[in-house]
Amino acid sequence: MDTKIVIAHRGASGYLPEHTMEAKAMAYAMNPHFIEQDLVLSKDNVPIVIHDIYLDDVTDVAVKFADRKRKDNRFYVIDFTFDELQTLKVTERFNHETRRTVLPKPLPEGKREF
Repeated sequence: MDTKIVIAHRGASGYLPEHTMEAKAMAYAMNPHFIEQDLVLSKDNVPIVIHDIYLDDVTDVAVKFADRKRKDNRFYVIDFTFDELQTLKVTERFNHETRRTVLPKPLPEGKREF
């Protein structure tokens, strides 16, 4: 098979914070064959578009809901309602322990939250 298929996993996640509307719009503009999304359910059973079951790698959940982490020091999507999740700021992926960005060339300062 010589034909290649381009799949934008999490939108244009190499350029913008994953699963944001901005990342999806950029991926669409790049004309992939597919834009693949990941879903996790919230506490009130609303499907949430997010790659992992954790929130602390891509949001400010640790700042807004510090008292809601589990014994493993992680914040899980399923522990929050849709309304609570709507209050979080989405950022580029970072290591929740070191607070350093995962992408080798992070977004410019001031452009990291969506």
